[in-house]
Amino acid sequence: MNPQQRRRKRGVILTPQGFQKLQTAKCEAQSWENLDKRYTLEDLSDRTGLDSDTVMKVFHCQVGVDKQTLSICFRAFNLLLEPSDYQLPNTNEVISNQHSIENLIDWGEAPDVSRFLGRTAELTTLKHWILEENCRLVTLLGMDGMGKTSLSVKLAEQIQDKFEFVIWRSLRNAPPIKDMLADLIQLLSHGQKTNLSRTLDGRISQLIHYLKNARCLLILDNLEAILQDTSGKYNVAYSSQGYGELIRRVAETFHQSCLVITSQEMPKEIQPMAGERLPVRALQLKGLQVIEVEEIFKTKGAFWGSSADWYQLTKGYAGNPLALNIASNKIHKLFDGNISEFLKQKILVFGEINQLLKDHFNRLSDTENIIIKWLGSNSQSASFSEMRTQISPAIPPQQLLNALESLQERSLVDKNATLFSVTPMVREYINYQLIQNQISSNIKYYQRPSQKHRLMATTEKTKLRFNIPALTVVKQ
Repeated sequence: MNPQQRRRKRGVILTPQGFQKLQTAKCEAQSWENLDKRYTLEDLSDRTGLDSDTVMKVFHCQVGVDKQTLSICFRAFNLLLEPSDYQLPNTNEVISNQHSIENLIDWGEAPDVSRFLGRTAELTTLKHWILEENCRLVTLLGMDGMGKTSLSVKLAEQIQDKFEFVIWRSLRNAPPIKDMLADLIQLLSHGQKTNLSRTLDGRISQLIHYLKNARCLLILDNLEAILQDTSGKYNVAYSSQGYGELIRRVAETFHQSCLVITSQEMPKEIQPMAGERLPVRALQLKGLQVIEVEEIFKTKGAFWGSSADWYQLTKGYAGNPLALNIASNKIHKLFDGNISEFLKQKILVFGEINQLLKDHFNRLSDTENIIIKWLGSNSQSASFSEMRTQISPAIPPQQLLNALESLQERSLVDKNATLFSVTPMVREYINYQLIQNQISSNIKYYQRPSQKHRLMATTEKTKLRFNIPALTVVKQ
């Protein structure tokens, strides 16, 4: 069979109109017949009588199938297939037996993830959301250093063959939104877009047009760079340029693509649209497990310690990959890889880790500062009710709810059942800052040399109060 014959038999795909019609019927069926639970690929296969691979082709709108297959899918949801519902695939390329598609990939300044370790469960979840449940927007949340950026790149690498376009961009330098949109539209139009809209609204509409007509994976990394503060609102300098509007419209508009965002904070525009059974999802990145930490350390050199040592080290840094990488260098250089000896020093926060936490704390609101410092100075976990009654000055319950949610999103506060606490690393940083502030206040108060002994005594009392060793932080 020659190539021209193969092209004639490549079948048809759904038009945007046909896809939306089928998707709307599917959502209505989920609501009325499946208690709002999203259909899995297996559910759709059972309902239509088609195999899972064929169902995936129909809903991805990239690989041609025969019209009878589309009719079967439509009839399964009480629809009639009309000529306006299908079209020939928009490509002259021959589709291989592996159902791969020709795609355009632009990694921008994405980091190298050739030595990526762990996060198997997270990758599985994300791939399921995007490929099988067709999520339109996915947000990866977590503290800086938790590995959001690397995870987004590894995810794109593993699913790039399922998309016609894969584009990764960093927002670290807060690029103007109109420039970002022009860049994306230029790529998605294969450089043919000559009538680029001059308005922000027009450019967002042009981008969504491509998201509807092609299967695109867009990744915007470091959204917190354009967030003003912990309220999740956008920086005044950029809000008028519409990052919030872009994200909102991509989240709420029906299309066949996916936008992945990494951020320390959840944008408030999409909070009402996010949910476990909705096309807008959020994944909170937790710390690495002990076995994953051991694998990371192996790439750095020789380390040894008991199982308890590895567990204590991982727990101390809340499994934060960046903090653990920094600690591994100190353990290797200063303690010859002896984890137990490092832990005996009871020094978790130093140098780059101190700066990492300082950057996070500088973004906290006054309310969040009060909450986290109160939790850090208390050795026991606390319930919401306890915080309402014991924190002074008292915080209105609505503010307390919002602040706790924000702190948890950024991995600064842990929640176990109904109790809240901070990690050992965060607790040590908080207590060290309290000690430093107390010492600074004492120095200002005691100016005369004769008061030196009183200053030393007060400093020691402060250390005893918070039960912190004399050397808590080593500055570099």
